[in-house]
Amino acid sequence: MRVASAPSAVWTIIEGARSWRIARDTGEPVQVSLYRRLESLGAGLLAPVLDSVMMLFEARFGRRFQAGGPSDTAFTRDELHLLDMLEDDDAAPPADQLHPDLASMMRIALRSMRIMLLSVAGEAANVVMPFPPSPRPA
Repeated sequence: MRVASAPSAVWTIIEGARSWRIARDTGEPVQVSLYRRLESLGAGLLAPVLDSVMMLFEARFGRRFQAGGPSDTAFTRDELHLLDMLEDDDAAPPADQLHPDLASMMRIALRSMRIMLLSVAGEAANVVMPFPPSPRPA
């Protein structure tokens, strides 16, 4: 199972997206607020990358991200789209739709988010993420 589709990861992402929306709408410092909420879920490290993904989502699609309420159990269309994009780069619209110059930045932000999700999942499972071995001199 991919990390972005694990039930705990899905709810962490959704909680983060909803907290991001609330912080933006209320004028709170977004990353600070987002970090506090995510840290309570053991995923505070996701705050900067989730903030980037969310800001790029709005810039890329030229509209406000529609998040559900804090106690909603159903996901909004935007929340489902965010989860789809985290699962697969091809779920993002083609580069010719809306702001094509942001397409590659969005892919990079989504990949960074996947890496951070793996890191957070590894910490939660008490698993150390090994760095790839350094190349040996010939």
